[in-house]
Amino acid sequence: MNPQAIVDQLESLASKDPRVVATRRGVPVATILGVTTGNIRKLAKNLGQDYGLAQQLWKMDIHEAKILAILLAPLADQTEAELTQWVAGINSWGICDHFAKKLAETVTDVTGLVPLWVAQEALYTRRAGLALIANHCMRQPALDDPLVQTFCEIIYQQSNDERQHVKQACCWALRELGKIDTQTHEVAINIALELMESPDRSRAWVGRCAHKELEVLVKVPERRRLISSKSKTGAKHMKSRVK
Repeated sequence: MNPQAIVDQLESLASKDPRVVATRRGVPVATILGVTTGNIRKLAKNLGQDYGLAQQLWKMDIHEAKILAILLAPLADQTEAELTQWVAGINSWGICDHFAKKLAETVTDVTGLVPLWVAQEALYTRRAGLALIANHCMRQPALDDPLVQTFCEIIYQQSNDERQHVKQACCWALRELGKIDTQTHEVAINIALELMESPDRSRAWVGRCAHKELEVLVKVPERRRLISSKSKTGAKHMKSRVK
């Protein structure tokens, strides 16, 4: 199918008010059709992976077309240069995080991409690198010490970026790093405390943001990752410890 035929299908699936979606996603209303992610996923499943079609959809200034492109593209088969070209086409934080999630699910080694992307000044290229750290940490049962150190250095270095979408991604990455196990939790807590004491307002903000969640995390036997003591499972675990 050609890209315009796909867009026609997306338009027929629209069920949300584009203005509401645009406000929530922080993108121009003119780029939104109003299609649910569930319907986009169903369409992607019917179409199957198609890198050529995905590339054409990605170039369109349509939010749902970009989401569909991410789902259709076999990202694991692409080179760092090709993936970087894709990142350059990101125009919102929602698309950025969706791309990072899909990439983390399909690519096991992110050590080349993360430093490359966070070094760029472009807002969503930098955020993509940080979002990739967060998603990678969410999916790995453990990280070796050198990679933990690399991630910590990157988060600290980028935490002085005053742009909100970068600061939020730094906080997100640090929180997810701290949830892997008790060792990374201690490391993340120390980084957060260091950031909180920084005279740089952006760094201090990131530190406070991350510490707020990190300080209430607990290790529960039946869970692989640390969880909040304020969650139902976490609160139950804490109560049992008191007994």
